[in-house]
Amino acid sequence: MKRTGAFILAVLMLLSSLTACSENAGGGETDAAVQDAVTADTAASESEDAAEETETEISRANIPDNLPGITFDGQEFRAAQQISNKYEFYSEELNGEGANDAVYNRNIKIEDRFDISITSVDYESLGAITSDVAKLVTAGTDAYEVASHCAWKSSTPIRAHVYRNWNEVEHVDFTQPWWNQLANESNTIKGILYTATGDINVSSLLNTYAMFFNIDLAADYGITPEMLYNYVYEGTWTIDRLIETTSSIYEDTDGDGKKGNEDVFGYAAHPGISSDAWLAAFDQPITGKDENGFPTVVFMTDKTVAAFEKIFDFYYNSVGTYAMAAAEYEVTMFVNGDVIMIPSIFNDAFNSYRYMESAYGIVPYPKWDEAQERYLTNARDQYTVLGIPAFKTDESLPFIGIITEALAAESYRSVFPQYYDIALKGKYSVDKDTANMVDLVLAGRNFDFSFLFGDSEFQGLPYMFRDLLREKITDISSRYAKIRKALNKSVEKIAGYYTVEEES
Repeated sequence: MKRTGAFILAVLMLLSSLTACSENAGGGETDAAVQDAVTADTAASESEDAAEETETEISRANIPDNLPGITFDGQEFRAAQQISNKYEFYSEELNGEGANDAVYNRNIKIEDRFDISITSVDYESLGAITSDVAKLVTAGTDAYEVASHCAWKSSTPIRAHVYRNWNEVEHVDFTQPWWNQLANESNTIKGILYTATGDINVSSLLNTYAMFFNIDLAADYGITPEMLYNYVYEGTWTIDRLIETTSSIYEDTDGDGKKGNEDVFGYAAHPGISSDAWLAAFDQPITGKDENGFPTVVFMTDKTVAAFEKIFDFYYNSVGTYAMAAAEYEVTMFVNGDVIMIPSIFNDAFNSYRYMESAYGIVPYPKWDEAQERYLTNARDQYTVLGIPAFKTDESLPFIGIITEALAAESYRSVFPQYYDIALKGKYSVDKDTANMVDLVLAGRNFDFSFLFGDSEFQGLPYMFRDLLREKITDISSRYAKIRKALNKSVEKIAGYYTVEEES
């Protein structure tokens, strides 16, 4: 029945992703759509064949975008972006490389469907985009339809009031699965969403954190993919389960009596950027919203302290864990077969792990406990977001909405699966468990609002876990107390960035 259970989970996740997020994302699943899904699942589980037929029908390609049949007489859709991230929006030509060709074919399909031309407005540096938007808006220069840049640079244009509100754009349906609903909900303040992210932004996939495991090495210690996948399906893949699974696995293979890069471990990680995902994984938000819908700080709770203490103990006091000195060792050790499980981003799989001789699999970051309703994660704040410059008129918004929605939908159908398949050695398209794990990870990407203003108004708060782990400081309460007063004062400023003056 394992495959039937996997199917039920996949259907629930799919239907959940099609339902508009509430203020309490991931909360009560008692609406009619989910109830219908449960009913359908019960009927499907009566036979494996019926389940597989239904599973085939519920595919990415079969979800309509509901866009109107309209053409635009060759109008240009221009996207500003840093050259290093140009691969997300634009491909010059087919070159036989699957990911590049998927983007090229996506654009051709959208161009033909709507009679448009997709072009790239290139910037050498990230800072040049966010600073130039303000200059162009002031000058009233209509330079492009959307600006694409890293999330952590969002504060610059938002402070300058130079982006339009995505929630006022017709034809953009943020309840669709090609939009990152958790992130967009989190980043909406008082109904205003200045920076949106979804499957049009391939970097939101490539920078997403998950747990990767070496199948061959794990087998040497009695750990099978079926065991790990069943933990996930059963809802028992928790931080305690991860520790239990890996904590006793250590081999001093170089015989020097010290933990090092040449030894074998159950778990290894650099106590750095990947540590940003732990709070998200444990469903402990950094920010909330007050009665007026403005951001508040909810970081410091008993759960935050307990979570940090558990992770610190896991990293530094577990026999089977190696807290390495540099992040690049995560990739090296995993490729060399020296560690069973590591936290890693999909980009590492796309660029490195697919060339490994050993087979590997993926599971989500573990939950805090079994009571937690869903598996969650985040991405490095280098994932890209889209903003609509304020020089765009109301009349131009339907065009922007239609083309952006079409690009996101087609990315969901054809571009993302191509990246999955390349990174996972073709397993995504033929292995249901692998597909379920990937889909589950991506459905749980929850990028806290604080990352948009992390180094400025939020005083580095989103990075506190990694900073303390790296410094081997255990007292998170004292560190927070040092910044609390300045933090609360600076966060109050954000309300002004999302306050729109009423016209008299």
